[in-house]
Amino acid sequence: MKFKNTLIILTGLLALTAVATLAASATPFMGVELPKGHGGIVIQSTGQEVHEVLGGTSPTMEFTVKKGYGHVKIKVKNTGSNTISWSLQGNGRECLNKTVGKGDTLTWTSLNSYPNGMPSGEYVIQFRAGGNKVEGEAWGTTGQYPSDIN
Repeated sequence: MKFKNTLIILTGLLALTAVATLAASATPFMGVELPKGHGGIVIQSTGQEVHEVLGGTSPTMEFTVKKGYGHVKIKVKNTGSNTISWSLQGNGRECLNKTVGKGDTLTWTSLNSYPNGMPSGEYVIQFRAGGNKVEGEAWGTTGQYPSDIN
């Protein structure tokens, strides 16, 4: 009888230890702090993340799309008094042109134009304001999956 009770107690302790270990591993990760300049882009699984304060008459922002991270999100905030036009160039060709009105913010994702992701390579965004000073900020990020940039 003593052996049976001891066996029951040991089995119970082993089960509690396994449950406690499993519960500890399922605890969510807390305390993630985003830098102040993250631009409101919160990502799950990213490649490169870039941020640029725009100034001058033709500033640029460069980023790299690594293989497997072809889903791209670009956010441009125009804080100036002139419309900003910007073009994305990569792999030897121009990919798109967009405009952002004064005081506006534009967020572009690659999901419509490149549903399977953009080709890997080096990219540059050229910003212009019709010869005037460009004022604003730009953010860019790359992700493995479409949900990484939404």
